[in-house]
Amino acid sequence: MYKLHWATSIVLSTLLFSGFSVAHATSASVETPTIPSSGDADDPAVWLNPTDASKSLIITSVKNAGLRVYDLAGNQIQSYLPGKIGGQSSRLNNVDVQYNFKMADGSRADLAIFSERGQDGLRVFKIDGSNATSPLTEITSFNRTFPNIPVANQSTAYGLGLWRDAANDKLYSLVAQRGGSGANGYEKGHSIAQFEMIANADGTVTSQLVNSWSLPTTYKGVNLLGGGLDSTGVVYNPQSEGLVIDQQTGIAYVGQEDVGIWGIDLKSGSLSGVPLVETKNFNPISPITPDVEGLTIRYGENGEGVIIASSQGDSTFAAFNRKDFSYLGSFSITGNGTIDGVQHSDGADVTSFGLPGFEDGIFITQDGEDNGVAAGSTNFKYVKWSDIVAANPFLAPYGKTPVGFDPRNIPALTVPEPETSAMLLVGVGLLSMRRRKA
Repeated sequence: MYKLHWATSIVLSTLLFSGFSVAHATSASVETPTIPSSGDADDPAVWLNPTDASKSLIITSVKNAGLRVYDLAGNQIQSYLPGKIGGQSSRLNNVDVQYNFKMADGSRADLAIFSERGQDGLRVFKIDGSNATSPLTEITSFNRTFPNIPVANQSTAYGLGLWRDAANDKLYSLVAQRGGSGANGYEKGHSIAQFEMIANADGTVTSQLVNSWSLPTTYKGVNLLGGGLDSTGVVYNPQSEGLVIDQQTGIAYVGQEDVGIWGIDLKSGSLSGVPLVETKNFNPISPITPDVEGLTIRYGENGEGVIIASSQGDSTFAAFNRKDFSYLGSFSITGNGTIDGVQHSDGADVTSFGLPGFEDGIFITQDGEDNGVAAGSTNFKYVKWSDIVAANPFLAPYGKTPVGFDPRNIPALTVPEPETSAMLLVGVGLLSMRRRKA
């Protein structure tokens, strides 16, 4: 975000929504096997092999069944279920990948980090692309993420996004807290916490809390802790899950499922005073039908790019301009006679880097109803970015891989655009923040 104040984003987006009411469809070219009913596909992340792009990996969370790793043809390479901690079973919820983390011995490692919903923490894995059968090795030194709440309450680690602060050579995890089922559980489901990832001398990696925020529990007079919005009696809560962080600007985008997408400037610690976009709950012409779920960014040159949000309620994906968060249009993934379409997506990831068979980039998304079966049938779909662009002309300016762009090492934007992220907050009434310094 560069050109607009966060406070004006809703106004601009509202004006543009009506021009893009139809989501144009394309189809997936690859899909993974259906996840057994003991698990549940949730969130994917792309790992780019630095020496052989054809050996890049799709790393995914499948909740109670742990994790799955796939190749570019959708074949399963690895399955892993972490063991119990303190008697609690593992439930991996979201995953993200980052590169070149500095280990304690000075070496560099690529990491896959998962939110551990069952045990309330972060599970850290080192990625070894040369290992053809078990590329992920766990190197977790476990800490609770929300230790003030009993794990049994399940107000635990839920949404996850990673930010490599290139200027300071530090890696951070941003974690959204789940609204649990115990006493006052949902009151604890609106926290966002930031953790620095710390390398230990024994080769493990742990997390250290550095900051936290509270998203609102009321919005436009609606009680998100159990208030009804209208005569239908629909009940809302303040839960958030979808998270993505712009690696160049340090702006985090947080999807509060019933409300919309908020912005957090991780460099200044400021939370936007209004959502960047609301859901249909609060704006009937919004392109997002609750829940707002997976968020991902496709980078372009000079700060250009697209932010994509899963509109789970109508099985579409809404695209926003990376610079000013103006709405560009929506698209959907439908069946092609061989591979079925995508319904009610939870998580998604996209890359600007060309891969074999996906020369202009790949879009990976969870399918909540593999083969149209609603219960116990999920998997992941691979879509060519070029196919999405061909079916959706509004994405044409973002169709090609940027020349010289290296997604493994995205530099910080050292020259401010028309407005820095701090200036975006001028005149915006900030929500009160609960900040804690470790």
